[in-house]
Amino acid sequence: MTESQFEYLFKTHFTYLVNVANAIVKDKDEARDMAQQVFLKLWNLKDEVTVDQNIKSYLHRSVVNTSLNSIEKSKRMVSEDAVGEVVFSSQQTVGNSDYLSGEVEKAIQDAIKALPEKCQLVFSLSRYSDMSNKEIAEHLDISIKSVEKHISKALKELRISLKPYIHLIGIYLILGVGFTLL
Repeated sequence: MTESQFEYLFKTHFTYLVNVANAIVKDKDEARDMAQQVFLKLWNLKDEVTVDQNIKSYLHRSVVNTSLNSIEKSKRMVSEDAVGEVVFSSQQTVGNSDYLSGEVEKAIQDAIKALPEKCQLVFSLSRYSDMSNKEIAEHLDISIKSVEKHISKALKELRISLKPYIHLIGIYLILGVGFTLL
């Protein structure tokens, strides 16, 4: 592609591409940036691209993809910022208060103790004794299906019991703060 062909394409399609991008990103300045990025990419590929009847389709698809990628990138950045804020505030909480750690640990212990006796035993053997379902079944002389049902029930009950603490448990796991259970 020659420089004059590129200039013609720019003059002919730039406004159209800005309008397409603006319909996606809803920001005229950002839409201009998207269209400029597409033309910059086209210029960098000038030796590989030929000007034909499909160039408008190529430019259209390029600006749509560039706009969608920009939106996705900004969503990731917002999401990462939100996670950073949660981790920062939780670090302050964890650093300032061992009370919350103790409270969460106690809630977990209480939730496990509230399980039916057999369910508690199966769950404890599974999670804290690292026994397989088959080993637990043989040890307790019950079927593997019973072991699976007890573990499922325990997990369901723990999810319900610990729901008020889930955000703290997640933060402690992210930060690597351990719990000593049982």
